[in-house]
Amino acid sequence: MKVIGMKRILDDDRGVEGLPVRLIVVLVVGVIALAAMVAAMNGFKPQKTLTATITEVNSMQGNLLRVQSSHEGSENKTWSCTVMVADDKGNPVSGASVIIHGLGGAGSDVTNDEGKAFLKNTNSIELNSNQDSGYLTMEVSAPGYYTYKNENALAVIRVG
Repeated sequence: MKVIGMKRILDDDRGVEGLPVRLIVVLVVGVIALAAMVAAMNGFKPQKTLTATITEVNSMQGNLLRVQSSHEGSENKTWSCTVMVADDKGNPVSGASVIIHGLGGAGSDVTNDEGKAFLKNTNSIELNSNQDSGYLTMEVSAPGYYTYKNENALAVIRVG
């Protein structure tokens, strides 16, 4: 009896109507998706790591900005700095975008062939009357590199 039932199913053409077309569509869509994934994987290049260091602030070595205190309310200070950007092997990275911001101020520049950025004519930062110190954040990005971020890159202290 089972053989007769199986023969009925195989002889019935209605069970396979549309199956070849659906199978072809699924195969075509699958091949297109696979080709897109392979193309995307070939386009991804591993990114490299970079480092950035503030070497000079207001013509003084290091990453410390001193704000003279008048002992009257908030203090505003304009500043400039030099940043050195290098890859993980110590080679300079040219064309990197350097942004330093915080405490109401900001500055930016692009590194030269020696990997140096000179941030000048920056917006003034402000220390409030109850604030004796603070930090500025540095963000560096370059094509082919991971973005570098240091939230304590430039220390600001009130002196005097």
